[in-house]
Amino acid sequence: MTSVQVGIPAAVLKPKKVRRRLDMTLWEKLYVAEIVRGLVVTSKHFFINMIGFIFPPAGKKRKIFTVYYPEEKLTLPPAYRGRPVLVADAQGKEKCVACGLCEKMCPAHAISIVAAEKAPGERYPERYTLDLGRCVYCGYCEEVCPKEAIVMSDEYQGLAQRERSRLVFQKEQLLRPESKVKARLSYVRRIYSKWNY
Repeated sequence: MTSVQVGIPAAVLKPKKVRRRLDMTLWEKLYVAEIVRGLVVTSKHFFINMIGFIFPPAGKKRKIFTVYYPEEKLTLPPAYRGRPVLVADAQGKEKCVACGLCEKMCPAHAISIVAAEKAPGERYPERYTLDLGRCVYCGYCEEVCPKEAIVMSDEYQGLAQRERSRLVFQKEQLLRPESKVKARLSYVRRIYSKWNY
């Protein structure tokens, strides 16, 4: 039986020696230099942002990262998990076959499906209800769906409401054409195939 060496030898890591009993000078104990340094950094960012806000550069890209929402909106990465939506096929019908995996997997019990049959053996969700007041945006529903019928979209507006009843969405409100969620679908195929799903 051979022994397996776990970890990296200390000689390779070259650990830095920590001085636990460091005697500080009076100047260091006052922290004046560090306070001044912190004020300089804060003031620098404040004045750069203030000047950029008052006199925005014409025709040039701003150096400030601040986004003036809602006039400006960011292009979200495909990994962003926004409102879960149902994917519609080319005829505008849901791709969902009402297998119930998403309903079963949802840890917050936010999904409710009532299945029906169009023809013998051809199921569809007669009612598909998603309660966004309960949804935790974990993406398990998207992960387990065998038909890529539900995906986490890039929609983030309207997710906060004063009444919980407005956060309950029906199938018709959740349907999105496949072209609209194409980036997310390709991301899902790429990331889940990586883990041999």
